[in-house]
Amino acid sequence: MASVPVIQVLSKQSYEDQYIVSLPNAYPLPPLGPSSIRIKSTLLSITTNNFSYARIGHLLGWWDVHPLPPSIPAQYSDPSKFGRISAWGYAEVIESNVSGLEVGTQFWGYLPIGTLPLDMEVKLSDISGQFLEISKRREKQLPIYNRYFFYPPNSKDLEDKESMGWDALMLILFQTGYMVNRYVFAWESNELVQPGGGKPTPEGWTIQQGALGKDSIVLVFSPSGKTALGLAYSLKHDRPAESKPRLVIGVGSANSKSFSEGTGLYDKVLTYDADSGNLEEQLGLTPDTKIAVVDIGARDGAADRWAAKLKNNYSNVVQIQIAGETKAQTPEEATAGFLARKKVKGYKGVINASAMRSQAMDQIGEQRFYDDFAKLWDSVKTGGYIKGMRLVWGEGMEDLGRGWEKLCKGEVGPNEGLVFSLVEKPVGKL
Repeated sequence: MASVPVIQVLSKQSYEDQYIVSLPNAYPLPPLGPSSIRIKSTLLSITTNNFSYARIGHLLGWWDVHPLPPSIPAQYSDPSKFGRISAWGYAEVIESNVSGLEVGTQFWGYLPIGTLPLDMEVKLSDISGQFLEISKRREKQLPIYNRYFFYPPNSKDLEDKESMGWDALMLILFQTGYMVNRYVFAWESNELVQPGGGKPTPEGWTIQQGALGKDSIVLVFSPSGKTALGLAYSLKHDRPAESKPRLVIGVGSANSKSFSEGTGLYDKVLTYDADSGNLEEQLGLTPDTKIAVVDIGARDGAADRWAAKLKNNYSNVVQIQIAGETKAQTPEEATAGFLARKKVKGYKGVINASAMRSQAMDQIGEQRFYDDFAKLWDSVKTGGYIKGMRLVWGEGMEDLGRGWEKLCKGEVGPNEGLVFSLVEKPVGKL
């Protein structure tokens, strides 16, 4: 007899209010629909990025990806008050009527947090080893969330538990940093993409704005984050020599400074308040220096503040925002913050990772896009991942719930990546 499924439920007013909910009435499940697979999440990671799915989920439809199930207890059944978000990781096909996705197939992607089986309506992609979620309730989702990578049963790719853990923890966030380096700060004009996707406009991002070279520096705000590490790694290791910036400088909190320095990815690490001193001296600036300000969740508007000061004294300053500050907000506060992202003096490119990826694939082809990224990601994993960072493993939904609480309280260090096995058997032998 199947064990009682357990899911995470959050308050839509505050993601800090979490409930780990058992579903004793979940079975029997309904018959599987056409072109569908039934899956169970097996290995998930949670990061502060998951908070974004909850904080602005009402704006981008993230609460709708995995709705509350019919078996939810009455006290959590009001969808205006409670909901589910998703996490990145691995799942297993437990029932299927789709040829090529037989029972036992494992796949990576955007998954429900819990052990309740989920039905997905899918079709195989033109790219080998990928499938797309095509159900009507998912059609408004950005493409990045509806694409999955699968492996046949007993694949050797699933024998390395550590590798799977890093895929769950970092792959999607690292990829965003990689794309900013490769396609926003492009060194080939035919590979340039707009930070938010879409067609170029006279007021948009140009190859001149994106160009980096020997007299340029990149300021990475919130440098200990996983997207920031992806960007810093790519700036250092995935650019032609003549297009590498002179300096990659991290700007973050005092608490994360030691970790950021220890990664070896930054030439210097400063704290947010360093702009109270002489920036010209601290950054090694000259009148001709190109300065790229990249905000990946700076606290208290620090990136905008630094950019404004630099623009007052230097003519070649460009500004990109990848993510907002991680902090608990009401839906109303989150909406106001989301709408205010571009309100700065001058042009600021605001990243839409899904649209940016789609535009890059349109320009160079889907297969080449994935092949190029896989080559770099494999080299990261083969080389020992990110120096100083380690995986912290948990087992089951109770551990995941405790991990969520620690993230909310700020008790997870920048060197720790939380990953959870949701199966009883060892993850490396799925």
